[in-house]
Amino acid sequence: MTMKNTLGGICLAALACGVFALPASAAEIAVANYGSSVSGMPWAVALEKGFFKEAGADITAIIGTHGGSSEIRSMIAGDLPYVDSSLVPMLKAIKGGADLRIVSENGHTTAQFVWIVKKGSPIKDIKDIKGKRITFTTPLSTSQSLDFMLIEKAGLGQNDVKLLSTGAYGAALTALENDGVDIALVAEPVYTLNKDKYQVLFWSRDLFPAINNTIGVAPEKLIKENPALLKGIVLAHRKAVDYMKTNRKESAAIIAKVYKIDAKIVEEVIAQLQDHTSIDGQAFFGEGDIYPKGLDAIVDIALKSGSMKEKIDWRPYVDQSLLPKDLQRNIK
Repeated sequence: MTMKNTLGGICLAALACGVFALPASAAEIAVANYGSSVSGMPWAVALEKGFFKEAGADITAIIGTHGGSSEIRSMIAGDLPYVDSSLVPMLKAIKGGADLRIVSENGHTTAQFVWIVKKGSPIKDIKDIKGKRITFTTPLSTSQSLDFMLIEKAGLGQNDVKLLSTGAYGAALTALENDGVDIALVAEPVYTLNKDKYQVLFWSRDLFPAINNTIGVAPEKLIKENPALLKGIVLAHRKAVDYMKTNRKESAAIIAKVYKIDAKIVEEVIAQLQDHTSIDGQAFFGEGDIYPKGLDAIVDIALKSGSMKEKIDWRPYVDQSLLPKDLQRNIK
């Protein structure tokens, strides 16, 4: 069964059974790859600092998922009020019948991705990638799409470069170390954890404009019946992002406990993400505001990679009513 059919079946069954019930006063939210992906870091800060309760949302825990579409399926099958997910799985769920809405944008760029080479490598420039072997994680992934974009930016065709799927980033590092590949594409915090062994070839942020990373998704029923809860969740994330800008050490210490990484490493990762923008000036961590160009970009690369078979306009499924007024904008 395809991903689309699976999601569609779950969605239709959920709608038929009348799920998407309102959560109890205390609730949980789901975040894709929470505890490993850097995009989830502000949520750890929001929970530890009590920003949810300050904003009027009694969120007691954050559930980590394996990404892809698992957090969307969890929302459809249960009573989660909000998930931090990717745009493409959300659009596929909507095509399958789910009544979901984009209520915030939490990650504006793919700044966590970096192409690395062994120290002393002769590969220095984008033109040098011709004929080289470059890793990506899995087919239809963002990393594969970024490799396609790199090849295109170099003015090359896909046959000019050999792309190799290695699965986990650790396997990509092993392949690079043993000369099985020439260039490895990895993401933070993997790079910072291993930066002494390798050298940076390109950061995604230095090559491309904003490409949406994650969005906040909520059931339309809940938006109508309990907007205060959702507004509190969105505001808590914004407060955490702002807090991380001015309280790096404390934020790193909080995140380190959840991610099980040394706090100094986390602080370096935060600096990489906060101190550098995409080439069109967008920061990595979003405060909730919707950046249309970045959302259009992720749809375009999903079409290029094959993870989407048809273009779906995301704009009709945005509800900005939960955002503070200063974050609402014209998205047409």
